[in-house]
Amino acid sequence: MPGGGMADAATTATDEPGLTADAGGRATGDHEAAAAGVAYWQARAEALGARSVVSTDHDEPLEDITLRHRALLLPELAALIPLAPGPVRTVLDLGCGSGRLTADLAALAGLAIGVDPVAELLDAAPAAEGVEYRLLEAGDAPLPLSDGEASVAFTCLVLGGIRGATALAAVGAELERVLAPCGIVFLAESVSDQPDAGHWAFRSVADYAAAMPWAGLQEIARFDDAGDAVSILAGRKPALASN
Repeated sequence: MPGGGMADAATTATDEPGLTADAGGRATGDHEAAAAGVAYWQARAEALGARSVVSTDHDEPLEDITLRHRALLLPELAALIPLAPGPVRTVLDLGCGSGRLTADLAALAGLAIGVDPVAELLDAAPAAEGVEYRLLEAGDAPLPLSDGEASVAFTCLVLGGIRGATALAAVGAELERVLAPCGIVFLAESVSDQPDAGHWAFRSVADYAAAMPWAGLQEIARFDDAGDAVSILAGRKPALASN
């Protein structure tokens, strides 16, 4: 689920896999779908390199796409950073891919942890002050962060790569776990009512809000990305309940 990997027009739609439970109670359909998703992004990274993290519908250089994403996303996030728990703030860049925006997130907050399941992309990610990269061992594995380690959870065109409502809700639960109380959720995700593509699930703002009911997600902006509508959603993990 590398950052910026939107659905391509030529991809064939498929049905969501059915779910069965293994002896340990895990939904094997979700596990197999996650493994297939990681394999897709690995193959895409091998074929396209750093450009694998953006839609092939883009015809401009990767650097120009990244500059545009920075201009659209970072000012919105910068306005929310002071609300995140501190004094040293850590941004989780989930699905960071080759780290296009990870150093920018560290510059905004202080620290950033880029997480991705594709080792080839992490190997290409640039080193930067305040940045650490961690490999997600499997597509449906727990995030490699401790409870409450992050002040902000950030995605840029990533969660569409999580197929199925159950799998998306599981990611939402992991974000809740790794965020500190009052931590900020900041998602930039494609929103559309068109049919899903083979590796990409199109969802609505309501779908993302339903997957993370604890965050109170609201749309704060919207932009076009190679013909696809992208919604910027923001929310917050509640504070610890007082006794």
